[in-house]
Amino acid sequence: MKKAFVLFELMNHMVMIAKEARARGYEIVALNHDPLRRSGPFAVPDGLIDHLVPIESWSDSGKIQAIVDDLHRRFQIAGTYSVFDSTLHYEAALRERAGLPNNGEANLRTVLDKGAVRKKLYAEGLTGLRSMSLDEALRLDRWPFDGPAVLKPAHGTGSALCYIVASLGELRAAAAEAREAAVVSSIIKDYIVSHGDFVLEEKAEGELLSVESLVHRGEVRFVGLMGRYVLAKDPVVELGTLFPYNHPRLPEIVAASEAYHRSMSIFHGATHLEVMVPKEGRVELVDFNVRFAGAASLITLGDAFGVRYETLLTDLACGAPPDLSLVARSSRFACEMLLLPPPGATELRELVFPPESTNRRITKDLGQRLTGRADQLDIVGMFNVTGPTASEAHRTALDARARTLFNGRPLGVNANNDLAFSEFMGADLEPITLGRRRSSDA
Repeated sequence: MKKAFVLFELMNHMVMIAKEARARGYEIVALNHDPLRRSGPFAVPDGLIDHLVPIESWSDSGKIQAIVDDLHRRFQIAGTYSVFDSTLHYEAALRERAGLPNNGEANLRTVLDKGAVRKKLYAEGLTGLRSMSLDEALRLDRWPFDGPAVLKPAHGTGSALCYIVASLGELRAAAAEAREAAVVSSIIKDYIVSHGDFVLEEKAEGELLSVESLVHRGEVRFVGLMGRYVLAKDPVVELGTLFPYNHPRLPEIVAASEAYHRSMSIFHGATHLEVMVPKEGRVELVDFNVRFAGAASLITLGDAFGVRYETLLTDLACGAPPDLSLVARSSRFACEMLLLPPPGATELRELVFPPESTNRRITKDLGQRLTGRADQLDIVGMFNVTGPTASEAHRTALDARARTLFNGRPLGVNANNDLAFSEFMGADLEPITLGRRRSSDA
């Protein structure tokens, strides 16, 4: 029986995982709704995919379960990989059938439900944020919280259709907009709409950042913090990252992350936790992602550590322990920048990146009509830069985005290019060394 490596909705950096798995001698199987990308930094070369299985809809669980069963009969499954939320429980099901370490299909369904996660953490004393379903909130006659709240899909991804609201009037307006909003990606729309629920939860205050970890058979291995750049006028919109990020509250952030992992019964795989960190007080979970970080984060971590980071992710995907000796020897600081069109722009004709940038990507088709909004789904381009220090990487990234040409003019200073970030971003802080601990020791 042939050994196969299965990718669920092959996109973006997953092509690098596919290449690594192919180099190890595995047959490559891709289950895809969207067409494979044939151009740009994450293009899928001819001959890489041995078996392409078309998926009509990721919400058709009966058909997909039949496909999973067929793959298990035909192949010896050596490994699996996915980064798209609507596929993760199918991946867990295949890993269960194949005897690969996994987080359990039933458990994954709970972890992917943002409302269920918040309620579980609240019951266990791991969050101070209250929440309720949108239906419950719309039946109220007074605002239920002391401050603002975030309305978001219970099953969402990429910060799509997230709104900050502070009154019942604003909530009703946001709910109406969410019902009417066009979600550009059909598979994202299908994922959100097929579940339908929205959750309203108290807004955490502080600095948004990410905790990147690799979990091997119950041991949570912290890889690093990823600092965030967000849109100043709407902090829900994420526009960049810095890695590694030597935050002064690092030990507390890692301890909170390990507690969240225990609560969610995460046993194996890459995780990407979004947390809100105030100057003082409780670190709050914003989102628990049972997958590696999105966009070009694999490039970002690889640039920082000076390694092919896909080898670690492929090891983990195949059930092998990743070599994390590299965590103690990051060689550079790396930034990824995401670009919005300037206010009023309704068409993308040209996007020219500065020469110091790498991994340049135009994420909309040239000539495409733009929405005129400025949310997470309106990103038109991305690129990466590096520097020998955090401050140099930070300065280079901000300068490069300002000099990027949109339709022949520099993005420069405009409301859609005005970023907010912590005072610690770009600060050359001394790195904090953490002792190695099993997750059960936290």
